[in-house]
Amino acid sequence: MIYLTGDTHAGTDMRKLSRKQLKRQGISITENDILIITGDFGFPFLPEDIGDYENNDGEYAFWMKWFAERPYKILFVDGNHDNHDWWAQQDVSEMFGGKVQVHPHAENVIHLMRGEVYTIEGLTFFTFGGAASTDKTYRKEGISWWSGEEANDDEIRNALDNLEKADNKVDCIITHTIPKKLISEIPMFYHKDIPCRTASFLETVLDKVRYDKWFCGHFHTDSALPEHNIFALYNTVHSLGFFDMVRDEDISLYTRECF
Repeated sequence: MIYLTGDTHAGTDMRKLSRKQLKRQGISITENDILIITGDFGFPFLPEDIGDYENNDGEYAFWMKWFAERPYKILFVDGNHDNHDWWAQQDVSEMFGGKVQVHPHAENVIHLMRGEVYTIEGLTFFTFGGAASTDKTYRKEGISWWSGEEANDDEIRNALDNLEKADNKVDCIITHTIPKKLISEIPMFYHKDIPCRTASFLETVLDKVRYDKWFCGHFHTDSALPEHNIFALYNTVHSLGFFDMVRDEDISLYTRECF
């Protein structure tokens, strides 16, 4: 079974994945399951995280041990609050029919890269992480934000090529942000509607690609855009099948469930 959740932010928002919280939602993720995180994974984030890991000390080392002990796979797209410089140095391999990066500190943690189309449990997924940070003013480039957070020409070309090979049709889309013209429809987060090359490119995806469901993070809310079958995830964990049930009944039930 495939489960989905929102940003984890380098441990800040990990409570939703605790055994207690999952049990409260009636969820038990087993070795046969997959968890997908919709960006801002954040492991690692700060430059000192790697040194702490090597010394088996600090929050990063604690959480990477925690991830490595999970019996299931954790897949994620990158967000704006991920260390893009570090990920750019990691090896690329193939899995699920597309390019991935396996985390060197937990082999069950897998980065789903930008512009790839994967087949996971018989379903096709298009992934495109990244977004523009709204808080750059308070951060330092190369330390707490990275220029790689935005889509580049090669990633966009790769995405369009892979989508064309898939006849511009997939079952699910996993991104961090959403198409620019839809951002103002996310409750309370209109201020994230800033210049963002990734969000602008996703308008092309919205116009060209046929999909069943679209999942994102970034907005720190659990809500839905019913007209487009887009679900924003943050504090909840749900199975992919849950969203089929909600849509068939009333997509607004997702919002009620989340709040």
